[in-house]
Amino acid sequence: MKTKKTLYIALLLTVLLLSSAFSMDVKPGDLVTLFSNRVIQEGDVVTGDAVTVFGNLEIWGSVNKDVVAVFGNVEIYGKVSGDVVAVFGNVTVHKGASVGGDTAGVFGSVNKDNGAVIGGRSADTDLKGKHKYFDMAPSMSFGSIIGAMLLYGVCCLIIMLFPSRLELMVQSCRFNIGRKLGIGLLVQLAFILMLPILIITIIGILPAILAVILFFAVVLISSTAVYIALGQKIAAGVEGKNAVYIHLLIGLVIVEAIKIIPKIGWLASAAVLLIGLGVAFDSRMGRPYGSKKFI
Repeated sequence: MKTKKTLYIALLLTVLLLSSAFSMDVKPGDLVTLFSNRVIQEGDVVTGDAVTVFGNLEIWGSVNKDVVAVFGNVEIYGKVSGDVVAVFGNVTVHKGASVGGDTAGVFGSVNKDNGAVIGGRSADTDLKGKHKYFDMAPSMSFGSIIGAMLLYGVCCLIIMLFPSRLELMVQSCRFNIGRKLGIGLLVQLAFILMLPILIITIIGILPAILAVILFFAVVLISSTAVYIALGQKIAAGVEGKNAVYIHLLIGLVIVEAIKIIPKIGWLASAAVLLIGLGVAFDSRMGRPYGSKKFI
């Protein structure tokens, strides 16, 4: 009973963090909806971006900028001037509707009726119906979903605490990924091999505990940068200060989804860990050059 109560408290805190993150720096005209469906009625005009998280979005009116849905479908009957992206959901452009930019379905499909107009390119990663969201959801345990939500909340807190560092680290993620992967592998091996020797010969147990805590703090911060960079790659059209939380959510959801794939899922965790460590040490935890301290 106590464990269940703790889980509910943790879930509530995560939702509060998530809600505060999405309410920060929302530009006038943006429409952001969490954990519910949204219908933009005929005649209504959204002057900014339209975003739903864990909810479906129906557009009968107009959206002047981009549309993003995470764990939800996008049904377009009206007009979208920008790009449309669905992560773990489908995009359907119905007869008479129009999209001015690109349409993308990440672990979902893009469907276009006869008489619909898509001005840009269309791409999806739907695996022939084998791994659609509603088929994959039951294989994710309650604990793993809670864990992912808690991780998202922690990452949101990291963004709030270290925005400038993360911005530089995200920029570093875009270049020389192979080099970052190699650096991360060396750092990981060095930590595993050297820590027992240092405990025995020099630093002792208590400093070693602090070193482990510091190492995991670096892993969390650097992994946050990797999630954001991946989300930006998928939904580059979503811009503004608030977009960083959307990019984070998209990147984290994609990694968590890959983790549940048998036999190769562990590669997602390993890649995030090693690339993140490489980015952290290569960018000196997002410190501009000229600053001496590592952290």
